[in-house]
Amino acid sequence: MVANRTLAGLLALATIVFAAAGEALVLAHVAGALGLIMLACGAAAGVAGWIALGAPRTRDDIST
Repeated sequence: MVANRTLAGLLALATIVFAAAGEALVLAHVAGALGLIMLACGAAAGVAGWIALGAPRTRDDIST
């Protein structure tokens, strides 16, 4: 699988945004379960970013 670094970068950014916003909602006790759902979406975006990089297993896989 060919690495798609642009997509992986966007998904990494989405992971950070989802996690930060979800954590803020959970800590503020607002929006019900939305914060927990956003945390799960952040994890899914992180896995999708890893797959977009070609599912690297070692540091050498990332450097090319």
